[in-house]
Amino acid sequence: MPAPDHLGGQLPLLAARALAVANRLAPLDLAWQGGQLVALLGPNGSGKSTLLGALAGLLPGQGEVRIGGQSLADLSWPASAQRRAMLPQRQPQLFHIPVFQVLSLGLDEAQPASRQNEAIQALCQALELEALLARDFSRLSGGEQQRVLIARTLLQVWPSLNPGGRVLLLDEPLAGLDLHHQLALLRLLKQLAGQGLLVVLAIHDINLAIDWADRLLCLQQGRVVREGGVELVDEVLLAQVFQIKTDRIEAGGRVWFMPSL
Repeated sequence: MPAPDHLGGQLPLLAARALAVANRLAPLDLAWQGGQLVALLGPNGSGKSTLLGALAGLLPGQGEVRIGGQSLADLSWPASAQRRAMLPQRQPQLFHIPVFQVLSLGLDEAQPASRQNEAIQALCQALELEALLARDFSRLSGGEQQRVLIARTLLQVWPSLNPGGRVLLLDEPLAGLDLHHQLALLRLLKQLAGQGLLVVLAIHDINLAIDWADRLLCLQQGRVVREGGVELVDEVLLAQVFQIKTDRIEAGGRVWFMPSL
């Protein structure tokens, strides 16, 4: 699946050439512009987490990843962290401190405190975290902790704090969230994409991906099955990737796929 170095004469924000991880991800090429939300689809073990880790530079592998035309291998760890943020699927750390302090960890001390507080407040409003700020992180529910960790990741590339942060990689950020907070997060991610960020997330809900993503990449057994606009999803693709039969439902200009009974 060749991916050009330039799309319409414009350098892609995130590009990969022959990116592979032994026994987990077959070589692939991609070139994605900013200003869009890309959903990674595939069953468990298909390579979504591996691809995200390789794109973030967290997993050793072959090939090359470039952010804004610069090879990730040539960047120091702090320089990489300035350009991209990654939310892993499993985060073992358990903070025994108030949520506000968790959100403040790792923020650039050179930034004015007022600007940091404004960013935290904006995020907390979008993700409905205001009531949790004074609570001990370790005493939150799993879904509440997930929302805090998502907010902490977003702060790393929040436009007012880090204009150079352009790539956001999220591994199943909707896991553990109720539908209300899933939609709140998707609205926020769509807003960030509208500000020029490239948002790439692994997701299991096919219909949410169709509704919110601008682009899809489908994986199966570590290989790319298909990549392109959301219109590529059909019953044949879902049968191939997920081994299920589905019924296509169209209403109000929208399309859903439901498992056949």
